[in-house]
Amino acid sequence: MLSCKYYLYKIILTVIFSFGVLLSGYAQKIVKGKDTLQLKTTTVSFIHQPIATPYGNTVSQSQLPYAISSISGDQLKSINTPMIGNMLYGKLSGLYLTPNGSAPGNNDNPGLAIRGKQTFQDNGVMVLVDGFETNWQNLLPDEIASITVLKDAGALALYGLDAANGVVLITTKKGNPSSKTTIDFSSRVGIQMATVLPDFLGNDDYANLYNVAMVSDRKLISNGLFKDPNLINYYTNGTYPYLFPNTNWYNEVLKPSTLSQDYAINFKGGSEDAKYFVALGYANYEGLYGNTDKSGSINTNYNLKRYNVRANFDVNITNFLSAEIKFRGTMMDKKFPNASESTLWKTMAVFNPYPVKTEDGSWGGTQGYNDNPVASILQKGYQSINDRTVDANVKIIGKLDFITPGLTAYGQVVFSNFYYDTYNKTRGFAYNELLYRPDLATAANPVPYDILPKGATDKNFVISQGSGNQFNRTSILAGTEYNKTIKKGDLYASATYLQEMYRADGSEMPYAKQSVMGRVRYNWKQKYQGELGFALSGSENFPKANRFGLFPSLSAGWIISKEQFLENIKDISFFKIRASAGLLGNDRSGNSGRFIFNQYYNGIGTYFIGNTLGINATMYNQGSLANPNATWEKAFRYNVGFDIILWNTLTLTADYFREQRKDIFVPASNFLPALMGVNAVNVNRGETQNNGAEMQLTWRETKKSFGYFFSGNLSYAKNKIVNIEETPKPYPYLYAKGNPINQPFMLTAIGFFKDKAEIDNSPRQLFGEVLPGDIKYFDQNGDGFIDDNDRTPIGNSSLPNLYYGFEAGMNIKNVDFSFLIQGASMRSISLLDNGNIIPFLNGGVKPTQWVKDNYWTPEKGNSALFPRLTTETNNNNYRPSTLWTRDGSFLRLRNVEIGYTLPETLLHKMRFSKLRFYINGNNLITWDKINEIQADPEIFNPFIHPTLKSYNVGILLGL
Repeated sequence: MLSCKYYLYKIILTVIFSFGVLLSGYAQKIVKGKDTLQLKTTTVSFIHQPIATPYGNTVSQSQLPYAISSISGDQLKSINTPMIGNMLYGKLSGLYLTPNGSAPGNNDNPGLAIRGKQTFQDNGVMVLVDGFETNWQNLLPDEIASITVLKDAGALALYGLDAANGVVLITTKKGNPSSKTTIDFSSRVGIQMATVLPDFLGNDDYANLYNVAMVSDRKLISNGLFKDPNLINYYTNGTYPYLFPNTNWYNEVLKPSTLSQDYAINFKGGSEDAKYFVALGYANYEGLYGNTDKSGSINTNYNLKRYNVRANFDVNITNFLSAEIKFRGTMMDKKFPNASESTLWKTMAVFNPYPVKTEDGSWGGTQGYNDNPVASILQKGYQSINDRTVDANVKIIGKLDFITPGLTAYGQVVFSNFYYDTYNKTRGFAYNELLYRPDLATAANPVPYDILPKGATDKNFVISQGSGNQFNRTSILAGTEYNKTIKKGDLYASATYLQEMYRADGSEMPYAKQSVMGRVRYNWKQKYQGELGFALSGSENFPKANRFGLFPSLSAGWIISKEQFLENIKDISFFKIRASAGLLGNDRSGNSGRFIFNQYYNGIGTYFIGNTLGINATMYNQGSLANPNATWEKAFRYNVGFDIILWNTLTLTADYFREQRKDIFVPASNFLPALMGVNAVNVNRGETQNNGAEMQLTWRETKKSFGYFFSGNLSYAKNKIVNIEETPKPYPYLYAKGNPINQPFMLTAIGFFKDKAEIDNSPRQLFGEVLPGDIKYFDQNGDGFIDDNDRTPIGNSSLPNLYYGFEAGMNIKNVDFSFLIQGASMRSISLLDNGNIIPFLNGGVKPTQWVKDNYWTPEKGNSALFPRLTTETNNNNYRPSTLWTRDGSFLRLRNVEIGYTLPETLLHKMRFSKLRFYINGNNLITWDKINEIQADPEIFNPFIHPTLKSYNVGILLGL
């Protein structure tokens, strides 16, 4: 028996090592039990943390056979941002965030993806607050009890049509019975600045390199923008700054830093019969635009003000009847310049032949370059949005012990209202164009110019106010739960009915869902867990015959550490293996649109009929051919994993998953011949496969007044297209089938043409005329031509296959220190994205230093890294190829924090329960592999508001 224990123990450790979690020889010393410190844990393992289950009770994670990851709301507060989503980077295994921008209140809501991408259509994640959909990004961190990511079929079973892409559950806090009210107050002030700004060159380099490009294009410089090369020196030496300016627009438009502040106070308490939690919050965040009107009467910086209120009550009405009542209100005032963000940031990056202001103080501009970014911000007024979210959630629970002990029934009604209105002040601005007149040059006045007044002269604002836009969601829930101990096991069963109606603004038809769902879970001897879950759910978006579907799941767990043969192995505190399988659905049709099962006919005018042509008859033609068999995506998901606690200090959970998704919408044009003469809507013929693994690890120990921890999570997911109904391809390597979703296809660059002879002796490139210095491509199919048939799958999509987070910290007496690092790899980006690196085109984007140093010349030959400069749209050079593809991996220091908590003896004298001061920094350093342009590697777009880093000071006070 001893040998069996030994080998079993060895197998367990081998599995753990295979996931790469025992990272040091120190851990191995603990296994041997020799010459080590006897440390003890002071924090409950995350495996034993209580988890709010979907439409059910709160259970320890150790008692659930699910693949989930969860954190508490208190773990979010170290990140300074107005949007909750931005606080989740690197925190939860399986969850990846895709940022869209960083302008406060404008585009700073990140997208979510769970376990990668599984569909060609909408891969969006459903986020629920206390079980229901609402506007979640503007929640107050202080009102959040926990955030849980549901990943496998067992955890997702009850969500049916909404489950396939994964679900995030946000649970808000409740009150605790207490003899007095607990009051917690927090305050934070931060200084925010850009993590990175683009490094485009000045007008002098632009002009010089533009003329180089003119020669490369075989054009005369005298026919270009900079006809006299001698005048280019004026851009460099600044002799005539109004006529030949070399403005750094980033310095003129932006301020070095901006301020943020946020405050929160919450009250918690009550008795056993009436508990309450109330939270209030205020936050104010600004963007980076400088010199704006603080009063907001003429112009504005980006500005976001958020107001939060939350009130949760738990009341025992009678001995058998109780209620849970949750109210929440959030108001956001958002202001931003009356110019699109992309226009402002693009204008700062392009060649502008005018100063900020002319010599007489007028705004600078020209007819072709009239988007002076400083004037656009300071003169054109502003736009504003006021939005309000109001939620009401009332649940009545009745104990039905008089029928059978352990039986409860409940009814729940949830209202969610989102309303927004706009108020805009707009106007144009006048500017002076300075027109250089070399024909009037004299010795006394070598650079004469005319002043041409242009633009709008009306200084009055035009006021516009919206009529209000409103979105309402109503959910009704009713169900029963049953808990009973039967023999040596615990039985839990639930049955629930859900009906939901979402009414969008305007004339759009309401969205409706209906579900009957339930689960039966049995936990025998606290060792063997089995659960059957199901959902019979339907959506209005499908024909009656396909409107409802059954989504079953089966999951099981085995707590091996409770078996007799492991009870004497003290190093293993807890060890469970689990598995699940099930069918999940996704009713998000993406670009397919709604109600595609209906055939529509469109009016195309009238014609006259009758003996006197006096009858006006309407003509119709058939719209896109309907799909009467439209249905939802079906995901068959399988998961195996284990949870283990070693030495009461190391907690590890790891999973392997596999998903086969079918019935994904694909365009019918992929396989219908054009001879049919009809357009058709999308059909359910796509199929993908997704595989991966993930792990989460925490090590936490304390000894006397010293403690430390480190925690990490790692997620890997890779998908593959099984079928996408492609049009026939001439070569097998051109098919998307067998490749990941959004796999880039590109040409292989093999150098640059050195002269006409090499061009004549190489395969003919069919993308346009080729000149020396243009990119030379590999003839993949050997047909003697270079065209799109020579593209091959290379690199990865922009969504990473591998993403991870690592957090560590320590405390010595009352001082604490922690940091968080988050990263991603196995992703690709292109220098061509958004026209980042293409000079002179895309509105006149200025070159970067990398372009200046590395463009092709005959002397550089194939040692060049950039093709010849050109002023023309070049279809040969600026197309996807290996020359432009880069490794998009990055590693970001998300947070560093140091804090000091007053000793308990001093707190007692001050009558405080806690008082902590801290300083921290967010997004401080980013490591990436992009050297060609200064841009954030996650977003990789220099033409939007950059990601912000911040330095913050804060206080946490408890009464």
